[in-house]
Amino acid sequence: MTLYIIANPHAGNHGAKQVISDIEKHHTSDICTLLTRYKNDELHQVERLLKTFDPEQDKLLIVGGDGTLSKVLYHLPVNLPFAYYPVGSGNDFARALGIVPNLKALLASLTNQPKEITVYSYQEGLVLNSLDLGFAAWVVNQAANSTLKTVLNKCHLGKLTYVATAIQFLLKNPLQASVSLESSEGDNLTLDDHFFFSLANNTYFGGGIMIWPTATVHSENLECVYAKGETFFQRLTVLLSLVLKRHEKSSYLNHCSLKQVTVNFPKESLIEIDGEIVSLNEITLSPQKRYIYL
Repeated sequence: MTLYIIANPHAGNHGAKQVISDIEKHHTSDICTLLTRYKNDELHQVERLLKTFDPEQDKLLIVGGDGTLSKVLYHLPVNLPFAYYPVGSGNDFARALGIVPNLKALLASLTNQPKEITVYSYQEGLVLNSLDLGFAAWVVNQAANSTLKTVLNKCHLGKLTYVATAIQFLLKNPLQASVSLESSEGDNLTLDDHFFFSLANNTYFGGGIMIWPTATVHSENLECVYAKGETFFQRLTVLLSLVLKRHEKSSYLNHCSLKQVTVNFPKESLIEIDGEIVSLNEITLSPQKRYIYL
């Protein structure tokens, strides 16, 4: 048995290299490490993997953040199981599944039967955790381009960037989200000028903020959560409902469940998927089964 590792060496303050070094010390079988060299290099590394990978006996481990995991899975055959070691800054996928950065537990999980989960595919990638507009997308975009984040990352305080940016959004409300949805059942929903919008496949976003309590990759449902925020008080109330986990008691948060959906965006919409900004005019999200060692 060979353990194949696809890793992003830049994720989590370059934490992947240390993880690989520790695995080499504790894992007795052969190891083949494939490191992404630049942005969007995941396709090439998956192609290298598939040239020699024997699904009857070999195992695959993905090391990185949610973005790395999403891109690797997009190019990986759907029936090929994987294990995941989180070293990103948010790690919302791992948090929701109870995956902790424990090397002993990770290696032990490779002997278990893989568990079935659901992700959502679209024409250019996958949604592991959520697709977001409005508040979440603006915060992610601003934080990614912030010089403050660079400084705080060096002090291992990168998450504070998101807190500072969120407060800025709360005060200024610089971006409103508009979107129209059509479900596979033919239902239509049009939302104009919303403060918060999320299609959640998993429980968390933004490094541990709960989107919706029943959102999980163990279900085939997408949880659609949205809210207006016309005044400072309304925006504050919405955010406190999320942070304090009072989702179902909030009079401002709206929710519905979907299984497959087509979403249309106005031009130049700021869209965030699993912590990365994407440019789309339309997206159709369809459930896709995957298999993970837990």
